[in-house]
Amino acid sequence: MTLSKFFIFTTITLISTFAVLAIIYIREPNKLQEKPAQIITTQKDALTLKAENLYWENVTTSATWEPRDSGETFLFQNKIWLIGGLNGNIETGQNNVIDYSKMPHFNDIWNTEDGINWTQAATSSAWAPRRSMSVVKFNNKLWMFGGWSPITGYSNDIWTSEDGINWTKTVESADWPVREGQTAEVFQNKIWLIGGVNYDKRKTKNDVWYSEDGINWKKAEYAPWRSRWDHATTVFNGKLFLIGGMDLAGRRFNDVWAMNDGLTWTRMTNNVPWQARQGHVLESYKGKLWLIGRFNNARRGEANDVWFSGDGIIWNKTANDPLWSGREDFFSAVFKDKIWIFGGMDTNWQWQNDVWASNFLML
Repeated sequence: MTLSKFFIFTTITLISTFAVLAIIYIREPNKLQEKPAQIITTQKDALTLKAENLYWENVTTSATWEPRDSGETFLFQNKIWLIGGLNGNIETGQNNVIDYSKMPHFNDIWNTEDGINWTQAATSSAWAPRRSMSVVKFNNKLWMFGGWSPITGYSNDIWTSEDGINWTKTVESADWPVREGQTAEVFQNKIWLIGGVNYDKRKTKNDVWYSEDGINWKKAEYAPWRSRWDHATTVFNGKLFLIGGMDLAGRRFNDVWAMNDGLTWTRMTNNVPWQARQGHVLESYKGKLWLIGRFNNARRGEANDVWFSGDGIIWNKTANDPLWSGREDFFSAVFKDKIWIFGGMDTNWQWQNDVWASNFLML
């Protein structure tokens, strides 16, 4: 083949190839999107795999604070704080029946900068020893609501603090009825007080109250979920979530509710894969909603476990169940890129003061 003929043949071949590619692109313009879509899917799978591989490390078996449950923990000044609660270890109780009113209650104040080493910031507070109160940070202050004390009984007083140590009673009697076992969250620039129980009146709550200043309160419209206490709430993806809890008949719940407009609650799903529970915790962490802990009882098929969700509807279980004993009314905090779990009363009716931190298996 002469050089001129070779040049003509090569040119015709290249033109034909480009023409075929152009026809394919015109007919199937989305072909170029297939590979990036596969990459995105792979990234999602990697995130799910990472969440599934969360596990727990025991950082101390016995913290310097006395074993307890039903106190309150919060983040403030780049520290984890722990206040109040009770310890029932002095009384075993017949058939696990304990007179909680006679158990030691606390009004001490502790904090930690690393989750491991704890400092007693105050041996006592201006408020009487109490349990089941709620604390939120709002408008550059700490606000404490409700609870029960062996000295003052049920209360609906409101205390504030600017340093976590010195507390002032700001409201003697709030607009909402006295209670314990409620939750409080800051959402849409308001404080929300949700549910609870009054044992004296044998009544649980399904009322919701909100305040724009922490002092003056309004009652929201009737909530569609059953009255309850020992439930868990948190703010996640622009919604206020409520999960689980129990009533005074001993019924435990496994429902998931969310509110995004400040008034209307929506049940997110009627079919969750996890067991009903109370005294658990709910945290927002690494773009997931985390449902953590419960009593465990092998005889009854009840397991202490951890579940996560990206939307509150579809739930997945971590591959590793917690090594800490199943328990209720324990404490949790998301701090320094970990979830911290500590204290609580376990399945054997033993009050704890151990501390655990989450981590991820790197595969």
